[in-house]
Amino acid sequence: MISIFGDAQKGWSESGVENNESFMSVNYCGYQKLITRSLTRNREQGRVDYQLIYMVSGKGYFQFEDKTTEVSGGQIVIYTPNQPQHYSYYAKDFTEAYWIHFTGYAAHDYLQQFGLLSQPVHVVGAMDELVILYKEITRELNTNKPLHEHMTSAHLLKMLTLVGRRLQNTEDHHKADPHTDINRIIEIMHERFSQNLIITDLAKECSLSLFHFIHKFKMVTGTTPVKYITRIRINEAKRLLSESSLHVREVASIVGYENPLYFSRVFSSVVGIPPSEYKKRFL
Repeated sequence: MISIFGDAQKGWSESGVENNESFMSVNYCGYQKLITRSLTRNREQGRVDYQLIYMVSGKGYFQFEDKTTEVSGGQIVIYTPNQPQHYSYYAKDFTEAYWIHFTGYAAHDYLQQFGLLSQPVHVVGAMDELVILYKEITRELNTNKPLHEHMTSAHLLKMLTLVGRRLQNTEDHHKADPHTDINRIIEIMHERFSQNLIITDLAKECSLSLFHFIHKFKMVTGTTPVKYITRIRINEAKRLLSESSLHVREVASIVGYENPLYFSRVFSSVVGIPPSEYKKRFL
């Protein structure tokens, strides 16, 4: 399991941290990718703070009251204070998720205003901007720069606002967007980029010929399906190389390349330097 963790409290608290004197503040933030080990959380009494989990890929199994809900990539889970938390990730699903714990007297009102309290699970799709904010918050917590607590709060508010905007625009988006089919394929690519995605199969998902699918995809994204998948894989490879101790061969396998030499060639053509040299910059 790959786990990256940022801690504002400088010491993990399983029960959470409550601060009703603060407007809104981040307690902990992190990232997990299940590769060989599974993970289960059982918090019968919940936590005293809020938690927002963003599933990037794979699956998670969350129990709400007596019902187990399968949550997959592109969905978020929100936990409120003292709500029981029972969920599991399994290594076989290669689950990848970002999570954040936060508190503050304004948290409830913002979550309610943004529509996040209507149900525990929401569909938001692929949101690269969320991943960027999670990384920024984790970095701020770990570097402890001056005024970092204000910066993390600002990032958190932006995160919640973006999610709220996505949820409130979902219905109108599907009614008005002529490219719903392509946007769905883009979500699939972000969810399953490490798998062997066949372009002809993706075209069939849209009920389009291969030629018309590639043409429409390029019109929407500005690039071809193959190049888009490659960009997702290489961006993920860059993150793993810079933020983990994994070797180049391991990173290649995780992002979907069985042949590490081919991965190195693709990485070099996109980034401009080999993955081994890129990794040395962060040692």
